[in-house]
Amino acid sequence: MTSPLRRIRVALSLGAAIVLTCAGALSVGAQTTGVIRGKVIDGATTRPVDGAQVYVAGTELGTLTNSDGQYQFAVRAGTVEVRTRRVGYASTTKQVTVTAGQVTDADITLNKAAIALDAVVVTGTGAETEKRKLGNTVATIDAAALRNAPVQDVSEMLAAREAGVSVLPSGGLTGEGARIRIRGYASLSQPNEPIVYVDGVRVDRSGGFGDYIGTGGGGSPSRLDDINPEAIERIEVLKGAAAATLYGTEASAGVIQVFTKTGSRGSPRWDFMSEQGIVADPKNRYEDNWGFARYANLGDCVARLPDTTSTQSDCRGQPPFADALSQFYGTTVTTYTPFSRPFFKSLLETGYNSNYSGSVSGGTPSVTYYVNGRYARENGPWGGRNLGPAQDLDHSAQGSASLVLLPTSNVKIRVNAEYVDRFHQTPSNNNNIFGATAAALFGKPELAECYAGSVRTGTGQCAVPDSLGKPIPGTIGPGNPFGQAAFATVRENMQEQIKQNVKHFTGSLNLAYQPVSEIALEGTLGVDMVNQISTDFAPFGRDVDKFISSDPDGFKTIDDRTRREVTAEGKVTWTKKLGESFQSTLVGGGQGFVAKLEDAAEVGEHFPGPGLEIVSAGSTPTTYERILETVNAGAFAQEQLGYRDFAFLTVGGRYDRNSAFGKTSEGVFYPKASISVQPSSLPGWAGAAWRSTLSTVRLRGAVGQSGLQPGAFDKFTTFGPLASEPGPGLVPDNLGNANLKPEKATEWEGGAEIGVLHDRAAVDVTYWTRVTRDALWLRQYAPSGGFRRVQLSNIGRIDAHGWELGLNVLPINRSDVSVKVFANTARLHEIVTSLGGAPPLKVGGSYPRYRNFVKEGYAPNSLFGAKLVQPCSDRPAGATYACLQPGENAYDLNGDGKFDTDADMLACLTPLGATNPCKLTSLSSLLPVRVDEDGDGDFLDHYLGKSTPDWAGSFGLTATIVKNFEVSSLFEYKVGNYTITNLTYAFRNANPVIGRNSQRAAEVEATMLNPASTPQQRLAAAKEWLSLKALSPYDGLNQNENGKFLRWRELSLAYNLPTTASQRLGLRYITLKASVRNLALWTGYKGIDPELNVYGRGTADAGLDLSGIDPNFGEAIDAFGLALPRRFTFSVRFGF
Repeated sequence: MTSPLRRIRVALSLGAAIVLTCAGALSVGAQTTGVIRGKVIDGATTRPVDGAQVYVAGTELGTLTNSDGQYQFAVRAGTVEVRTRRVGYASTTKQVTVTAGQVTDADITLNKAAIALDAVVVTGTGAETEKRKLGNTVATIDAAALRNAPVQDVSEMLAAREAGVSVLPSGGLTGEGARIRIRGYASLSQPNEPIVYVDGVRVDRSGGFGDYIGTGGGGSPSRLDDINPEAIERIEVLKGAAAATLYGTEASAGVIQVFTKTGSRGSPRWDFMSEQGIVADPKNRYEDNWGFARYANLGDCVARLPDTTSTQSDCRGQPPFADALSQFYGTTVTTYTPFSRPFFKSLLETGYNSNYSGSVSGGTPSVTYYVNGRYARENGPWGGRNLGPAQDLDHSAQGSASLVLLPTSNVKIRVNAEYVDRFHQTPSNNNNIFGATAAALFGKPELAECYAGSVRTGTGQCAVPDSLGKPIPGTIGPGNPFGQAAFATVRENMQEQIKQNVKHFTGSLNLAYQPVSEIALEGTLGVDMVNQISTDFAPFGRDVDKFISSDPDGFKTIDDRTRREVTAEGKVTWTKKLGESFQSTLVGGGQGFVAKLEDAAEVGEHFPGPGLEIVSAGSTPTTYERILETVNAGAFAQEQLGYRDFAFLTVGGRYDRNSAFGKTSEGVFYPKASISVQPSSLPGWAGAAWRSTLSTVRLRGAVGQSGLQPGAFDKFTTFGPLASEPGPGLVPDNLGNANLKPEKATEWEGGAEIGVLHDRAAVDVTYWTRVTRDALWLRQYAPSGGFRRVQLSNIGRIDAHGWELGLNVLPINRSDVSVKVFANTARLHEIVTSLGGAPPLKVGGSYPRYRNFVKEGYAPNSLFGAKLVQPCSDRPAGATYACLQPGENAYDLNGDGKFDTDADMLACLTPLGATNPCKLTSLSSLLPVRVDEDGDGDFLDHYLGKSTPDWAGSFGLTATIVKNFEVSSLFEYKVGNYTITNLTYAFRNANPVIGRNSQRAAEVEATMLNPASTPQQRLAAAKEWLSLKALSPYDGLNQNENGKFLRWRELSLAYNLPTTASQRLGLRYITLKASVRNLALWTGYKGIDPELNVYGRGTADAGLDLSGIDPNFGEAIDAFGLALPRRFTFSVRFGF
């Protein structure tokens, strides 16, 4: 069997042979060509413009300007039309006469503009096309414009840049990847992550730790962030099916394509960057842990024993008394007086990050190169080093290289390679009973002690969190200094280490050949390979506090995930003038992918002794393995017809076949059509009176289809192994479906771009609507057929529509001061029109706390749960369900079947205990009355909101002051029917064992239990309890909040040393920068962070792995995670 490395060597050898063959033509080409060189500058500031595209119109000849604004390339002798364009600037054209064997100088001046319709895009267009010719939107994110922004990875480069593109961070652990949604949800069961390309090659867009290792949800890395941000030139984003048709199956969730940098002709230019920073978690987002002492001392406990048969031993199992707590904390603790300790805050520290990058670029007229290396390391804000080895750490070494050969004026060869070696470590976290973060939030200060539970013996030293307490003098042994009541102590959870090592390679070879001026041929061959090894290890003797009962002898899991995807594409473009008025551009070609995923895991549990850290040392080893392979191939064609360079009609389509389609399903065809009209390009517009006010107008519209295919094995009926005492056997597993076909999304969009005041201000508005038919959904059949598992079927439908608005304004554009203000917003409305008769499904399966549902007639990700009986004044007219009359409360404490008045409640609110007349023994006895509005007997089916906002967007500015100072700022917001599940505080308020440690809950419980409380005090506390009661059987109650927020996402200040000063130091430039990310947050949300989510960046291998309902719709669930940290960075860039 041929190994992957051998195949790579063969491919590289073939590429080298092609390069050497083409190199023989270099001397011949030089005899008939000349060279154009020059400098591109900003018309207002006269500073060089880097990254500008300078090219000969109608050819593939051209280059990008370097950081000094310089360019140089070879062309055939004669008079040529040189065009220059750059995002953020108006394009320009210049006639240049080139003499064979000579160098011709041509300097170019660009003026800033708020609208750039001449910008060229590639993604989804079949060939390089100016935006003004397209009827659909293609977003472009210019990496050069972000050179001073506080971004560390691709996810942050995408965040808050473009309307309709949502980058969803899941938490504040270092190296944690973000989920990406474009125009909401395109599928009910398949991955809603966009597909990702790098230089035309499909790459791994998954995340997490593989199939068999979980962290609790947070800290999961993203393979998208393996891409070197320093090597990126630009990112193009297709937002939906109308734009992504030519990408066929898998593209309905959107397409992201990353283009890496290339070199330009000239002597070697070296660029370096060094960045240092600190990472600080916002401690004000965490409420202290609250509690209270029940007894003053042992004597107090004995005196309150319920009967004479009880002895002092009955008090030994009680929580520590006030006298012991006073001694432990070094402060006075009195009974029934709530006090607090910052347990969680004590585990936070100031993290540190560093980032180093270096690159070299240059070349000759026929060969250019660009090489970049980057090393990044961040030790995050999670601390607790004195408690255990778990930490949040991420470091990566990245390398990128690009080689472009122009052996003749009509041949271009580009070779690209990207490689990353990445290490990532994170603590167990989020909604995980053995998570370190959850344990700290569960802590109850009245339970804290430095003894081994109730035994109060042992060996070793109690690990006490810094500045929280001190060991009781004379005590030794394990302890419980964070006051855990169940599962495990923080120190025991800190023994678990979750790590990952990744080696990720992406390589591509692109050949472009233009035999005649009208025809261009292009081919791309590439491979993306990921070797990912993740481990989850807990040592023998992890029960350092003699508290945990789960795996005290330790365990280790190794997950070995390998993914390889090969991309091949070939296409031909024919451009032809049809008379004086029309121009035709016809593109046709084919594209194919072969993707293979292998994931194997070994688990070893119960080590026989200390010091053993390999899987085979476990006494109960277990192995798992999964292999998936899919093949997708398609042919596409597109015709664009232009009329007098102001109106453009585009029609096209793609025909796809995929190995995941069912036997009875043939291939699928995805059509597209669009129109773009730019009246401002008409000859008469330039001389019109309104030209100075209404400078640019373009109208556009598009319709197209794309799809998502089912999982690789969903069409097969399979059987799984069964281990039994008589021997091995088989049991029904997957219920296959031979009729499976891809989902098909049809999207319409229309919009306009308008520039005013000589394009000093511009607005871009888009309306879109999408229908996903044949949506894949899980249908349950009668178990009597032998299969209890659901069957994937094409039975669903989702309808969605929205608005997107962008605004750019250049209020000041002078040589000394330049200011650009920008804003964007997106409106989203979605509804699940049909599930084909199948019942709704809930995120989290049988776990009752998550209340996110996919249900007909509602937005995907809607929330359903319990409600308390409400006042009759709030009940709709004609409704007959129970309600409260004035003076009534949502209680029936005496059990008479009637709602209690205050008098009824006061009669019951005598001291709680065995003698209480209403049998109220604890706060848990106070059970509010739920309502059943539809009378179906289900108290948990009330609509509580949705976990996606109606509106999301951003705004900010960039400014250049006295040429050398640059300031940029970015704000991001979400608002409108945005509901967050605050599960963290549902537990902290209501759970009697691992909660009731918020201030309000502790005060209510102390008041209810205090024998000295008056009935009136208990009545007030009982009414307060109505707003705190949560969890089963009240799931959904008091755990949802309005999640709207405004976050100051980015702020940076950069100083560019004057050129003369840099040159005196022997450098081309020096830039000093200070920046901060996540500077401030304004929100009414009372949880930890409105952007937290229990489900982190997980697997999203379309066609290789069925993502399912949880990672798709487990949104906006705040459950025991870390808030997004602030990152302060200071950097220096210089070049020579």
